[in-house]
Amino acid sequence: MHPILLRIGPITLYSYGVMLVVAFLTATWLATRAAHQVPLPFRAINAEPLVDFISLSLLGGITGARLLYIALQWDYFKQFPQELPAIWHGGLVWYGGFLGGLVAGWWYVCAQRLNLLRVLDQFIPFGALGHAIGRIGCFLNGCCYGRPTASWCGVLFPDHREPRIPAQLIEAAGLAIIFLVLRRLQRPSILRRPGSVFGSYLIGYGVLRFGVEFFRGDQTPFWCGMTLQQLVSLGMIVAGGILLNRARKSHHGTNVPVRDRQRRGRAAA
Repeated sequence: MHPILLRIGPITLYSYGVMLVVAFLTATWLATRAAHQVPLPFRAINAEPLVDFISLSLLGGITGARLLYIALQWDYFKQFPQELPAIWHGGLVWYGGFLGGLVAGWWYVCAQRLNLLRVLDQFIPFGALGHAIGRIGCFLNGCCYGRPTASWCGVLFPDHREPRIPAQLIEAAGLAIIFLVLRRLQRPSILRRPGSVFGSYLIGYGVLRFGVEFFRGDQTPFWCGMTLQQLVSLGMIVAGGILLNRARKSHHGTNVPVRDRQRRGRAAA
């Protein structure tokens, strides 16, 4: 593990923070490049405001991720309040960050009078890629580790005597696959149904995270033998299914011939 990449005098460069920066820059660069390639009728947001959307979502995500981590580890932070802002030591809960980023992104698109689902459909593949890079930062930092194992893939993390499953890298690989699948879904026939790409992400990541939790060694059962993250993952899967169903129904509604829609309108009146 390499929690510290570089130390020059009083300046310390942490691998976790560096990977967060790399994740942000990579996701932003690729998302803005892709925005120019989306046909105008299906482009929800242009490259320049997309940078603002991503930046604001990042700030909201970091805030939400840290607040949830503090809430879950409150007994520790009561004893060491000086650690409250120390995100360079790790300590970000993804689902808190996801919610915080959604709230910040929702605020921005409302202010700009944009369609939230269409914007999310355009950005979310790159968000998944940034998340994958961030998980590599978790691996370098030694947090979010897996269960003890004697297999060939075991990695010795700091403060642990036995090798453990590199759950961070498993999740990073899964997120990279989700990124590739979502990019394939970003075609006009899918983008014309707002919420389709984002709903697919919710299902894909929900399934991935639910499975990865079985390999995690830093989580405890919360209810019925499942961790809190697994319960939230189930909620994501359900939400994704609802979004996909709504997108399918709305798309079928737009395919009804104009004459039939007029006839239905008169009958309803």
